[in-house]
Amino acid sequence: YIGLRRWWFVKEQYDNALYRDYCREMLIGFSEILLENGVRRFEVIGLGLSPSCGYRETQSDETWGGRPRSVDVTRNVKQGSGVWIEVLEEVFKSYGFAFNIYDLPPPLIYPEERSVGTSSYPKTYEESLKELCERLGYNYERLLAKSYHPIGFDVDRRSKKILLAPLEFASKFDETLDRYVEDGFGLILVPRSNVMTHERRALLDAIVRQVENHIKAGYRVFIHEDDGSRLFRELLKLLGERGLLESIPHI
Repeated sequence: YIGLRRWWFVKEQYDNALYRDYCREMLIGFSEILLENGVRRFEVIGLGLSPSCGYRETQSDETWGGRPRSVDVTRNVKQGSGVWIEVLEEVFKSYGFAFNIYDLPPPLIYPEERSVGTSSYPKTYEESLKELCERLGYNYERLLAKSYHPIGFDVDRRSKKILLAPLEFASKFDETLDRYVEDGFGLILVPRSNVMTHERRALLDAIVRQVENHIKAGYRVFIHEDDGSRLFRELLKLLGERGLLESIPHI
């Protein structure tokens, strides 16, 4: 919607009619695909403090706009959800889904200075990891026994590498996907659908725009071709029509 070359945003900038309509259009497409696949109960995971994907708290500043300036992370935090999560709740409830929402604590995704003004999240990386394990039903002590040592984030890490793949690839739960993640790849996973409707086409268009935005911002996008559904095949076709497919390596 906004691209990747933007200023640090707060909720008030996302809270506009055009962005809410954009979110609603995508979420209707997601909802139709969930119904197609027989999914009616699920968990939603957002990003703590995000003005779009946050759930417990978001960064907010009603005066933000015009000349860029620093966001005061010690004060500009408000209770409540980001815009994407607000629209998500509205749409998913209208479809009758049973779902819970959880957002990752800021220490898991941001350098320490980004979360000093929060009050609804654990304060340290280790405490945040314990909360996440409890939420997902993982054994935190067993995780540590596998030579995993929590280190936190001291810098904002962006590898600028994106893997575009069908959801079927991730659903195999093999070591291939883990290797991509360990190598610093971000993931764009295309949901499974073999029916094309207006709502699904709108979601497809949004994914193509996302890929194009990454490429324009200097990201390296790679395609992992697996046994994708019709939606993934239509995505490749649309990328070709936009003149993007030739510049994306297939791996």
